Amino acid sequence: MTLRHTSVKTTLDKGYATEWNANHEINYATRITVSSHFYGRVFTGDWDLTQETSTTATAVTIVGSHVAVRLNATGGAGNFSSMRWMLQGAASDIFGPTDLPIAYFSIDCLTPTADANTHEFGMFPSAQAIFAANNEGAYFRIGNNVLYAVTGTGAAETTSNLGAPDQYAVYKIEILSTSVKFYIDDLETAVATHSTNLPTNDMTIKVCTAQRAGGSNLINMDGVGFTVLRHH
Repeated sequence: MTLRHTSVKTTLDKGYATEWNANHEINYATRITVSSHFYGRVFTGDWDLTQETSTTATAVTIVGSHVAVRLNATGGAGNFSSMRWMLQGAASDIFGPTDLPIAYFSIDCLTPTADANTHEFGMFPSAQAIFAANNEGAYFRIGNNVLYAVTGTGAAETTSNLGAPDQYAVYKIEILSTSVKFYIDDLETAVATHSTNLPTNDMTIKVCTAQRAGGSNLINMDGVGFTVLRHH
């Protein structure tokens, strides 16, 4: 049965038009329906690490007052530290663009090296190779110590230069019917909006970092979540 109110009323309480959304249905947009944090949990129950080639395994650590999962790309240039969200315990895609997914990340990128494509995190097809050219998806990338918003089809991409990355930030990516919006810290005002080279295939959430010629690269992630505006 469809829920039709955005607030619950007791008997004889008044209801107002502003408490209804446009379609008179439950509003999923304000809800993170799935989240993953790392307090007292075995994170490999949610995350697959088989695309990782780093000699330092991804692991939960304490950073200041935060419990975070640390991705540390070591072992020589071209090695990757990577994790991707699983579906029912197996590496798989978890939503499609027509589900209108929204992904949230709380991430600390520690002093990226001045090399091409050192960090990528966002929504990608599960089976797709990480750090490939023109990756399909909607994601953030750090390259040569510059943060980019990226949408890609697998054959071409659209990028927005967002300047030098903050060491720690909260990121949001929102896939809409005809565009993708990117947010940093202020989750109401987009820092970039793309309407070209939008992904068309099913995807999962991936977080990746790479060792390059300049040395190893790190990500500490406190948590990640996603919601979808359309449920089947």
